[in-house]
Amino acid sequence: MLDNTSRTALVTDAEDGIGHQTARRLAMDGWTVIVHARTPEAGEYTVERLTVAGAEPGRLDMVAADFASLGSVARMARQVTERHPTLDLLVNTSGVAAAERRLLTEDGNERTFQLDYLAEYLLTRLLEGAMAKAGYPRVVNVSSSLHRGGSLQWTDINRTRRYTPLAAYAQAMLALTMFTKALADRGFTAVSVDPGTTDREVLRLYGSDAGPSHDAVEAVVRLCAPGFGVLNGAFYEGMLPAPMITDDRAVARLWRLSERLTNLG
Repeated sequence: MLDNTSRTALVTDAEDGIGHQTARRLAMDGWTVIVHARTPEAGEYTVERLTVAGAEPGRLDMVAADFASLGSVARMARQVTERHPTLDLLVNTSGVAAAERRLLTEDGNERTFQLDYLAEYLLTRLLEGAMAKAGYPRVVNVSSSLHRGGSLQWTDINRTRRYTPLAAYAQAMLALTMFTKALADRGFTAVSVDPGTTDREVLRLYGSDAGPSHDAVEAVVRLCAPGFGVLNGAFYEGMLPAPMITDDRAVARLWRLSERLTNLG
């Protein structure tokens, strides 16, 4: 077992919500935590809040990137690897649910699909080298049980013809969950999880205004722990693993599409 004080984690979307609470818990457990925020100003405020909550300032770092720009994501990944050549844990908590159809991103992708999936795909791929240097690297992707009702519109991934906020969000969560399985197939320890949410826009998609009945961050933090055994590649609802995605052809097709859309192919 490694002491957490020798381990480094990157938590995306750490400004608030599950991302912020996950960063706080990891920092209090002795991790060096890199917190991601959309802007430097928001990142500085996030670090300030974590410090006030009791986190050791010397164990906090901040990076900023707007996930609506893949170029911004790539720049952030370079900053992370330059300052932290070894990365033990990546926690992707970014998740937005558009209330209405929005314009495409500057990269030409439907906004929900890019913010909730493509940016996470690109960031994870660009950090593979740093994670490969860690003894027990792990990726935890915060997804949603709504992925079960999702479908990938292969010939219209931007959903120009069949768009609803629910369909776009479910498609992105399905892609993120499939990506988790692909990472496991390629030798990473990776899980996706629906810990519950307090995001109002996401709750509207569930048809509910009530938040989770449990401590949502607890499931994420436990899945992050290097000593906690997981079913690799699985989707967890809270702490319970659910049946894994088994369509290997679709998983491989998504990988190729993602490489093309992020210019990694």
